[in-house]
This record gives sequence, structure tokens and C-alpha cells, in this order.
Amino acid sequence: MGASATPAASSTKPLDAVSRLAPVQLFVLVSLFVAACIAQVNRLPALASPDIWRHLSVGNWILENHTVPHRILFSQSADLPWVDSSWVFDALTASAVKFLGLRGLPFLGMACALAAAIVVFALARGARHGFWSGAVLTAIALYLLARLPLRSSLVSVVFFAVTLTLVARSAASSSRLYLLPPLFLLWANLDIQFVYGLAALVLWLMAQASTPIVRHWTSASPASQIPLRKSLIVTAVSFAATLCNPYGYHLWGAALRSISLFAADAYIPEMHALHFRQPQDYVLLLLVMTAFFAVGRRHARDLYSILLLTACSIVSFHLQRDAWLVTVAAVAVLSQSMDAAASTESPSIERRSRSWLLPASVIVGIVVVLAVFALKVPAGRQTLLAKVSGKFPVRAADYVRQHNLPEPLFNNYDWGSFLTWYLPEYPVAIDNRTDAYGEDLTLAYFKLTTGQVPLQQDAALNRAATILLEADSEMGKALATLPGYRQVYLDDQAMVLVRER
Repeated sequence: MGASATPAASSTKPLDAVSRLAPVQLFVLVSLFVAACIAQVNRLPALASPDIWRHLSVGNWILENHTVPHRILFSQSADLPWVDSSWVFDALTASAVKFLGLRGLPFLGMACALAAAIVVFALARGARHGFWSGAVLTAIALYLLARLPLRSSLVSVVFFAVTLTLVARSAASSSRLYLLPPLFLLWANLDIQFVYGLAALVLWLMAQASTPIVRHWTSASPASQIPLRKSLIVTAVSFAATLCNPYGYHLWGAALRSISLFAADAYIPEMHALHFRQPQDYVLLLLVMTAFFAVGRRHARDLYSILLLTACSIVSFHLQRDAWLVTVAAVAVLSQSMDAAASTESPSIERRSRSWLLPASVIVGIVVVLAVFALKVPAGRQTLLAKVSGKFPVRAADYVRQHNLPEPLFNNYDWGSFLTWYLPEYPVAIDNRTDAYGEDLTLAYFKLTTGQVPLQQDAALNRAATILLEADSEMGKALATLPGYRQVYLDDQAMVLVRER
């Protein structure tokens, strides 16, 4: 009897220790989720995002017309074809503002931040449900993702993490792969960067197909235990699912243009390579180096992890816009490496005792976030517009509208998307839909504004009757000295000129 009592006592001891840690873990996880959202409240970065205003203006048009646009809206180039690859996100943005006013934008930013935090943690804790390693990886990832502006690509962060999670857990339950086609169907209607998720699936398929050859020459391990035929079918159906959108195969043309390199990218900072002038850049580099080291030190190399991490590194370090890609990939690779190295003794205990942890923390986090949102985000439209005016020319736009200045409008590139919402009656000369404007128009604009071509040679400027530029714009100062142009407004942010005909 004494011998039989000993195992029972020893088996309950770890469970008691885990139970005592559970409240601490719940507090840590809720803190992570809330911290990700609080950043959206302190400075209201959602109101400073150039892209979100275009999502809002187009979303309003979609809700009013009950259809999707096929020509570029709110632009002087209205004859150009345009594929609104984020039409569902646009409609969601407009709906949030319709019900909550301008507070809907910070609310949307908090919702995206919370969703990203949840799925990154689910990815980071791995199949072993390791809490502390998952929490540390999540904190690092959220620090890196915090600099992303509010736009539809935040949806891609969430969906890319979900895709990598489903692929990573497919060895334990292949039925999870059946979630991929509906995931990509929704993703393709939310953001153009669904192509990155499909690329990850292709790399996974390549790793599986090449495993027998690679294992013959190296000690590489299989990418998963899923039959190749099943993986191929799921990948093919996922590709087909992306065609279920209002634009059909034309969406793929827009997707390819969005990831192509253009000469005009040299004038757009987010299209530049990482400059390593911010702390986040060095943290990202360390995270990626650690992920590569974790793969390299494993006796059995995971070809899929190597391919995924290499491809994402090439894209992210070349384009600041897509730095999130390697962030999520590095978290996935590190999680898989820790899964491979983890002992098989404790995971079952940890999984049984903590299965409630993530759902409980999500519920508590949502309640806290909603309370913070209700208390801290101003409700008045004018109060929020005053905050918007710190980034965009609200006062100058008010002057243009109040004095009924003539159309069309020539504007600053960074203000174009905001003006499509705030001054929809004045079609803009350009905004950040460079995939629709094309390389020629975009490059011509930047050459004009940087003084590389004479002012008289630009067709858009020659058509313009009202010019809205930055107050310290060299182009604006030059125009003010030319006959036929008259400066009618100036503040510390913007100047307005009128062309006299």
C-alpha cells in the first residue's frame, strides 16, 4: 500500500505547481493582449495612417452603391481600371465609422492589434503549448508589429500567422488543412497580400516533394507526415478559392503588380530596404538570426523552415512595408524548433491543465480593451479631427471647401488618400494606389515634385486649378513666384495656390 501511494502523490505534485502558476500566466497573457491594444489608444495612430482614409472613402462608396468599383475612384485618372483588392476591409472600415463615428478607426486598430496578438501567441506556443516561450516570442513580435500603420495588410499578418499555424499542426491532425481553402477565400477579398500565404503553401509543398531526394543526401526530416497528394489537393483548392472574388482572375494581376518593383519605389520610403536606424530593425535582425541558428543546430534539418525563413527574409529586408512577414515566419520557425527539442514528458500535463488559458485571457482582454476604449478615446468628431490635423491638412482642406476653389486639384502624395475622404468632391491628382496609377504616372509625379522636370511639362499640374502642397514645399514656393499662380492660403502645415486663367 505504501508503494502504491508514492506514485499518486508524485503525480499530483506537478499538477499542483501548474495550477498555482495558472493565475500568473493568465495575468501575463492578458497584459500582452491589452498592451498591444493600448498602443492604439495613447497616440491614436489609426488616425495618422495615410492608407486608412482611402479604405474609408472607398468603403463609403461601396456601402452607398452596393457594388465594387472597377475604375479608380476620387481621382482625376478616373478612366484607369482599378481592382479594389481590399473591398471587404473597406466596407468593414466604413461600417465601423458609420456606427461609431471617427472613433471607429481606433476601434478597428485595437481589434486588429488584439487579433494579431492572439494568433501570434497561438503560433508561438507551438504544438507543445509552451506558455513562457510563447509569451516571450509574442512580446517580441508585438513590439515589431506595433509600427505597422492601420491598413488592410494587418489582416494579412493575422491570416499569415493562422496559415503557418495550420501547416505546423497538420502533422498531428491533417483535417486542419481543410480550413485553408475557406481561409484563402476570405483573405483574397480582404487584402492583396494573400499571395504571401499561397507562397508559403508552395514552399511547404516543395519541401514535402523534395524530402525523399534531400534525405538521400542529408539528414533532413520530412516537412510533415501528410500524404503529398492530399497536400497538393489542398494547395490547389486554396489557389482556386482566391478566384472567388468580384474581379476573378484580374485580382491576380493586381497582386503581381503589388509585389513588383518599380522605378517610382525609390521615392516611397516604405518601399525601401531596412536602414537599421531604429531599434526595431536591430531586434528584427536578432530575431531572424536566432531563428536561423535554431534551424541550423538541429540534427535533422527542416527544409520547409529553411525555405520559409530564407524567402521571407529576402522580402522583408528588401521592403520595409513587408517587414512583418519575416517577423511571423521567425516566430513560427522558433516555435517549431522548440517543439522538436521539447521533452515528451510534461506537455500532456501542461495541455490538460492550461487548455482554458487562451480562451479565458481572450475574454478578459476583450473586456478590458473595450473598457479602455470607451474611457480614453474621445467621442467628438471635432476633437478627433483636431488630432487628425496634426498629420493631414484639415484646415487647408476646409479653406478649399469653404471658398469653393476651382477643380481639379493637384496635391501632395502623402495627403492623397486623406483627401479622397475629406474632399471627395475634389478628385486628387495622385494617392497611394500606385498599382492603379501605374509606373509612368507615379514616376512623372515624383520627378515633377523633386524638380527633375520643368513645371510646364507635367500634364496633371497644367490641368490643376487648385494646388494643395506642404508649407515648406520647394515646388509650392516656386509656383508662388510664377505668373498665373496666386497663393491664397498658408499655415504651418500646408499652402494653397490657385491658378488664374
